[in-house]
Amino acid sequence: MSRRVGLPLLVLFLIVDVILVVLVYRHVNQPPPSSDVALEETPAPEQVDNEQTAFEFDPATAAVLDVTNDGTVVWATRGSCQGAPGSVMTGTGNGAVMTPRSPGLQTVLSAAITGEGDVVLVGTKGNCVPIQLRSTDGGASWDEDDEISLWYPSPTDVRTVVAPNGTASEPQCSVSSLSQVDGNFARVTCVDGVVRGTGNAGAEWVVLGRLDNIRTATFTTFDTGYALARFEGCAAFLFTTTDSGATWTDRSCIVGDPARAVAASDTALVAVVGTDPKTFVSDDGGDSFGPA
Repeated sequence: MSRRVGLPLLVLFLIVDVILVVLVYRHVNQPPPSSDVALEETPAPEQVDNEQTAFEFDPATAAVLDVTNDGTVVWATRGSCQGAPGSVMTGTGNGAVMTPRSPGLQTVLSAAITGEGDVVLVGTKGNCVPIQLRSTDGGASWDEDDEISLWYPSPTDVRTVVAPNGTASEPQCSVSSLSQVDGNFARVTCVDGVVRGTGNAGAEWVVLGRLDNIRTATFTTFDTGYALARFEGCAAFLFTTTDSGATWTDRSCIVGDPARAVAASDTALVAVVGTDPKTFVSDDGGDSFGPA
């Protein structure tokens, strides 16, 4: 082949090769064709299918619970202003040993352990006006504080909670449990399964998630929470969340009915279950529970 003929053929070959490369690139990178077939959504791995059932919440039998890293516990039933009084117990060993206490309250709305031997209660006497009591000897004796430092549910209205600054607000539901994160942040569980939260002392409440048949919950941080709910025939099934209640992971069943209260420390989870309340403890994040 002469050099005069070979050069034009080489140029033509290069042009064709470039065209083919462009066509292949456009084919690979074009959007996929549309389809009328609906894509099946895959649920989040922590989402729990739990059908909501009717729930008759009785505020007088509601309970509060707190536990510290050394296993000190305070447990109280709410009582009512016009009915039977609430009860208070403090204990050690994550509830293995419990002692009845007599703070002189008709109702007990909130409870916390704030230091070694330092126990705080919010409740009412016969006038149904909330006050705060403090014990510095583990519950043996009590004195009234000048101010209330804990969140607490209203003793007369199941839809109202009160922040430490005295602001009363409505989370837009019947509140079955209230959990304090700090003075401005709180979480509530509602009898319809919805979990709501506030970050401005109750000025605004937002829906964070839901857990059908939730009975009580506690949040140790803004995101981390533990709840007891009816699930798969168990009246007190423990669930955990790490996203403020948007999703929940089912952990284990605690035998007993009803679920009364749950609390968490850095070392253990403590739950109180049953009409004749029994205390249960987990040291593996809720994967199993045993008697305290």
